[in-house]
Amino acid sequence: MPQLPRIDSTEAYVRFLTLYRKHNDSCPAPSHTRKKKCLDGTVVEVTIHRRTGLIPEQVKTTFHMMLKKYVDNYNYVREKLPDFVYDESDRYPSLLMNNARMGEWCDCSDRTIYNHRKQLETLGVIKTKFRGRRNDYELWITPEILFGNGEEAKTENPSKTPKIDFLATHGKTFPHSNTNGVIIEKENDNAETLKSGYRENSYGERGGTETPKSPKEGLSEPIAQSEGLGAARRSKQEIMAQAQQERDLRADTLKSKMTPALPVGLEKHFGELLVKFWMYAWKVLYPDREFSKEQQEAAYVAIYHGVYNRFDDARDGKGWADFQARQLEKLDKAAKYYDHHPDAYLPDPYAVQIRGKGYFDQENERGFAGLEAWMKRDEVRKASRKYIYEQEKSRREAKAEKLLKEARRDFERLALGAAQRQEVRGKTQLQLWNYYRLIFAGLGKQYERKFAQQYLDQQASGFTPPKYYQTKRQRKMYAADTIVVEVDEWMTEGDWYYSEL
Repeated sequence: MPQLPRIDSTEAYVRFLTLYRKHNDSCPAPSHTRKKKCLDGTVVEVTIHRRTGLIPEQVKTTFHMMLKKYVDNYNYVREKLPDFVYDESDRYPSLLMNNARMGEWCDCSDRTIYNHRKQLETLGVIKTKFRGRRNDYELWITPEILFGNGEEAKTENPSKTPKIDFLATHGKTFPHSNTNGVIIEKENDNAETLKSGYRENSYGERGGTETPKSPKEGLSEPIAQSEGLGAARRSKQEIMAQAQQERDLRADTLKSKMTPALPVGLEKHFGELLVKFWMYAWKVLYPDREFSKEQQEAAYVAIYHGVYNRFDDARDGKGWADFQARQLEKLDKAAKYYDHHPDAYLPDPYAVQIRGKGYFDQENERGFAGLEAWMKRDEVRKASRKYIYEQEKSRREAKAEKLLKEARRDFERLALGAAQRQEVRGKTQLQLWNYYRLIFAGLGKQYERKFAQQYLDQQASGFTPPKYYQTKRQRKMYAADTIVVEVDEWMTEGDWYYSEL
């Protein structure tokens, strides 16, 4: 079973250029005839030959970066595991890659990388295997490009292909100890590392150990202790448990050294409010900044005095919750302002040179302290706009109700044959309906539907008004015991009584 051969990236790229140029030279060049107008006014036909199917030169840059990353990681695996062998039924290791990551290397968009990858696949230079939208795809460069025609390699059975990733993630895919490379020991001031015998290898990885001079010399502390008196009574689980406890203790110590300290004497509940405020301010105002432990402690002090006034204000639990929500709302307002004004100057959260110039300092009225007045002005303007809106809404509703009443009376008078108002005089029922439909359409869909419903109700009742809408004269007219009087035409003319109908 053969071992992994080494790849020379220069020779591989030369083979790719040969194939690339051969492909472009073999592209057809069909002729196109066009008409061209000369300076003297004559028109002549010109034959133009234009090649089709050419691969642009930008693809060479993309393949160069792909080849570089593939060869670097391939040779890394070869040096990391020199005893690794592959079955001839499998192919060489694949490279896990995505378009966005490669676009950063080539200074182009991921869509451009996608198009170049498809062109390289058509050219037969690379092969890929899609592994889902949320995962990187696998990339292979063909053996003809990597090794030339003299190297034979199978490309079947991709499921058994070993996968490699970028060098930045090798620590997650390879074991820490390097048993095949030369170990370069480096002294440092870490007493725990020196005690356990751990060193760094040639790749800068932790985990390689020095070669022990005696069987017990290279053992870590828990294991070395187990070799003494009573070692037979201690099981492997007890030894590993003790080692885990020591690692947890060291991790807690390191965490305590890295965590910024809160102001002295601060209660736990207030400390949580302070930390939550600072973390949210860091996220929305300073997303691109990095703050050290000392800088975060300075920010805590500035917020403790400038925002919370040392928590001296008398508030209950609900009061502090409302106050915290108000402060976070201020941060949102400030973040929105700086997003819309990228050129605006955002001070540091604490004073650096001049006292009181930090963003959260209480003396800085142009910083966080000035947001309260800004928000109050906005609230006053918002209340004023709301009041004007309510007044306009009431006026519009009163106008609509008045128009509905007028429309009802106009349809009733039209049905009775009585005299109409001057605005609707001489209109038929259809014309009157269309007149009011246009008016209510300008008031909105709500009142347009009300008018339509009112008209349908009137039409169903024969345009007879309800009793509580009828005048005294109408109530008499529509009474059940109404006496029918036959009126001649001559009685409706002149000054006769029935002429008023």
